[in-house]
Amino acid sequence: MENAAEALLMGFAVLVFALALTVGMTVFSNVKSVSDIVLYSADETNYYDYQGATGKAAQNRIVGLETILPALYKYYQENYTVCFREGNYNLDTGEFSNTKPLVVYKTKSTYKRGENILWGATYDTMMQTKYAKYFTGGYNKKGSQDIFAFDLEEETLRHEPWTSNLDKVKENLDCFLWGKTYTNLTTNQPYITYTGFINEYKNSKFVETVGEYDYSDTKDDTNVSSLQKAKKKRMIIFTKIN
Repeated sequence: MENAAEALLMGFAVLVFALALTVGMTVFSNVKSVSDIVLYSADETNYYDYQGATGKAAQNRIVGLETILPALYKYYQENYTVCFREGNYNLDTGEFSNTKPLVVYKTKSTYKRGENILWGATYDTMMQTKYAKYFTGGYNKKGSQDIFAFDLEEETLRHEPWTSNLDKVKENLDCFLWGKTYTNLTTNQPYITYTGFINEYKNSKFVETVGEYDYSDTKDDTNVSSLQKAKKKRMIIFTKIN
């Protein structure tokens, strides 16, 4: 009986040790992931515009979903743009060619893209000014419902149903990533059924480049000139290369 009791105690001790080891490894892994993100964010050279950059700034990273997903989950909180495109990439020179938008979903918004929204500009002209330099041959798709970027300002101007609440923005993003249907709470009707970004691109590789562009906040006083309103906004570009 004593031997059996001792065996049970030893087995229990081993089980507790294994559980503690598992928890410890999980915590260590999470701490390392956070540390990597903090260190990357602290290095300002990671955020130079790749156009005309030299040295470390020109060494674009080849990444997968492990980098794209965290960027997407912060776009609406930190007010930056995540843009997807596809094209050719020269590993030796770091140059892109034949770039074009990578359509990741089609909006159901019927908002008239040609209506004036800001100092005589329309949604279409704003998009053209913002993205033309990032695509070979420019960008001029008037009225297009093909979406290749995540930007809360753009989504608000398109009157997307999730933009009124940040929790709903995240819910829509979850649906987009995992291939679910986002429901418009105003109409209580299905709005978009996504194909699932994670499943579609889990084996793909992208080149990550980070830059800035000039933009004007639509919330500013309209009596102030557009030049005075010009601001810098970060854009993270993921170019699919396979």
